[in-house]
Amino acid sequence: DKRPFKCILDVGLQTTAAGHRMWGALKGAVDGGLHIPHTNKKFPGFKASEEKGAEAEYDAEAHKEKIFGGSVKDYMEMLAEEDPTKY
Repeated sequence: DKRPFKCILDVGLQTTAAGHRMWGALKGAVDGGLHIPHTNKKFPGFKASEEKGAEAEYDAEAHKEKIFGGSVKDYMEMLAEEDPTKY
């Protein structure tokens, strides 16, 4: 078995806030076969456990929705219904 190409994500001066588009690029690179050490804690759709010792949850569908611009689509549909001139 061949190992995937290992990379290190260097964000430089970029802010690493949760939900940032940089995490979408990281997810795409990992899904594309690159081995990049990471954690899902900063991805959209990650929910930390409320109870101590409980397992955290990661909703991959919420992350996919963010990557494909689902929030923008929803906003544009709402705008088209409420005010077609702004749309």
